Amino acid sequence: MKSYDLRCPACGTVNRGLYLEETDGWMECEKCGNVTQSMEHRQTVLIPLLLRAQSRNDHKQADRLAAVI
Repeated sequence: MKSYDLRCPACGTVNRGLYLEETDGWMECEKCGNVTQSMEHRQTVLIPLLLRAQSRNDHKQADRLAAVI
């Protein structure tokens, strides 16, 4: 497992030897105790976004398209 060195966004201290893959990007600063998550080391899951139709006409058109497909 790879270890990383990250700078604390609150106090600026470099925290060395962090196993961010194990903690999903979370770390606690050794100096100030601030708990943060590194956005580049977190694992994300894409969730589809469903939008409501703007009007009844748009909704009817969408229904017709779905029926054709």
